[in-house]
Amino acid sequence: MDSVEQQCQTVQYLHDLGEMGLILYYVGIVLPDIADEVLELAESLNFIIICMPRNDYSLRYNEVIYEAMEAIVSNQKVNEHFVNESLEKVSLLPEHLRSVEITLKLLSDRMKANIVLTNSNLDIVNRVMWPRNSSLDVTSLIRSMAPSILNGRMGEDEQDSSCFVEYKRVHQKNGEILYLFLIKENTKLPPKTMDQISEVVQVAINLWGDKHNEVSEYALVKAIVNDESEKMRRLASLLHIDVSGIQMMWLVYVRDLSEERRVREDLKAHLLQYYKTAVIQTIDHCVVVLLGNCSSKYNEYEIAAEYIETTSLIADISSIVYSPRMRNTQDVRRMYQLVNGVSKEVHRIYHHRKLYTAAEVRSMKRAIDLSKQGEEITEECLSVMEPIMDDPDALKTLMTFLLDAKGNIDDCSRLLFVHKNTVKYRIKKICELIGYDVTINSESYDVYTACMVYRLIHD
Repeated sequence: MDSVEQQCQTVQYLHDLGEMGLILYYVGIVLPDIADEVLELAESLNFIIICMPRNDYSLRYNEVIYEAMEAIVSNQKVNEHFVNESLEKVSLLPEHLRSVEITLKLLSDRMKANIVLTNSNLDIVNRVMWPRNSSLDVTSLIRSMAPSILNGRMGEDEQDSSCFVEYKRVHQKNGEILYLFLIKENTKLPPKTMDQISEVVQVAINLWGDKHNEVSEYALVKAIVNDESEKMRRLASLLHIDVSGIQMMWLVYVRDLSEERRVREDLKAHLLQYYKTAVIQTIDHCVVVLLGNCSSKYNEYEIAAEYIETTSLIADISSIVYSPRMRNTQDVRRMYQLVNGVSKEVHRIYHHRKLYTAAEVRSMKRAIDLSKQGEEITEECLSVMEPIMDDPDALKTLMTFLLDAKGNIDDCSRLLFVHKNTVKYRIKKICELIGYDVTINSESYDVYTACMVYRLIHD
């Protein structure tokens, strides 16, 4: 109970499970205090810790549960601050998550209602169901009301008796009409709800909905990485692209965005030699490459390595992340978000490389989280290198060998400008000192992680 390290591990474990926070009772009685390291870790993870009044035995769990639920229910109600509160929640998200679809999801969850956005012909552009597994046929429902809607009127007697439907017109920046539907099952919507919902959606379209109804590969890729599932399926069908066949993604970061068109054309010329499906678009300062239907005679990693070695535009490319085995578009979106989360730290960890695998990105994320967990945790992580901490040459050789040369003696000697026999001697000596054989994958994991954390802290 008093171990700060174990408390940090518990917070990290709960965060990794997807928990949002902890409510701590009896601080000062059972738990003496909340350590600064625990609070710092929680802050870095955006993990909420609520400390109930200290030194109080009389506190009961059901009281805080009741008050929390009452606050949640009260917060769901539409009030005069509804529009600002809703938009603020979306604006606080990472840039790549600010979208019309995310706004609709937030509104759907808050109102416990189905929300549908259609074009002027009532073809669905976005659909968010509540609950998500709802089987309500909103397409047929909207179609049944089409004559009245398009004529600008809809009476109560025309609605499905089990559903309450309201709609409003909203507009694209170019003036094109979209229809916003709020569909509540079994319960009528509070007065003026639709006015405020439509105001939120209109502002979201103005801020984050450029060409929201556009049919293009750019719009398709944007829909995939923003989790706009309905829009993704519609665009894929219109563009005749089999998104289920996409099994590979490259994320290419370009130093100068004025060169991104040349890089995209160069990538396309290279990749169409090997893949039947290649969708290449620039999204949020990153060239997203979605690939499928590769000829079975080619090794896909070697295709990426070959591009790095042969492209004449290598000076314009900062890094490429190679992500295989994308089972579905959710995998694509998660990897895109993960890479964006660690991209600023890539070159602090890997000094001499431009091509990274998805596995290496996941290792980076773990190292970044470790580096933020306080002095006690990081010291424990770095302890595997303690025998060589006072030897700069040994440290540099070890980190170059594992991180930059990927365990290759020849590449390491080239990067260090020393003979390969010198590298062999140094690595052998390092292994003896630290007690790990870093030339064997099963033994090098802890040392590899320590090298990443060391560079994050000291570079």
